[in-house]
Amino acid sequence: MRHVLRLREGDAVEIFNEKKEEAVGRVVKVGRCQVTVSVESVRRYTPQLPLIILACAIPKRSKFESIIEKAAELGADEIIPLLTERTEVRLKGDQLKKKSIRYQTVAVNAAKQSQRPDVPVIHPAGDFMAVLERLSREAVVVMPSLVGERPNILKAFQAISQPQKIAFLIGPEGDFTPQEYTLARDHKCVPVSLGETVLKVETAALVSVACACLYYRHV
Repeated sequence: MRHVLRLREGDAVEIFNEKKEEAVGRVVKVGRCQVTVSVESVRRYTPQLPLIILACAIPKRSKFESIIEKAAELGADEIIPLLTERTEVRLKGDQLKKKSIRYQTVAVNAAKQSQRPDVPVIHPAGDFMAVLERLSREAVVVMPSLVGERPNILKAFQAISQPQKIAFLIGPEGDFTPQEYTLARDHKCVPVSLGETVLKVETAALVSVACACLYYRHV
């Protein structure tokens, strides 16, 4: 606020927290180490439906941080790092703890940059089967697929009437295994196509979230 935005006393500001609350106020005092703001009003943010959940296989390098950043900007409500049979990134112990903190920081920064009034929930990394079982109980689960018959994603949305939650399962480099596809079918996941070309993990994740946001929230 002081060094980047160069705010001065009397400037109007908007502040949000991770409890879906947004405040409007004015800068009262700008000090060397802190800025004092007088809060004038507070409102609670009501999430738009459907809630959008992204369960995405963790790709190599730092690509998952980019996925979190862009998915948060687009409007994803929850993001789950997904561990599949072909996921090559396997974090454990202190490394996993540090990465989880980093993921949350990326989500907060993306929320601030995009001026959304809440921060997406970043879940701990979960195994495919456990995530599939949980999501299939509480959401319509959509699975971008490279095999079998599948409508394009927008046509699939037409058959899904006003869901409260919609979740996307995004596979790793090398795609889901045949066994994972079978499990997904057994749990009534909806297979969809994202087009004729084969997309990278991060591209498939962001296309799915963007399509859902535009179809359900901006019609």
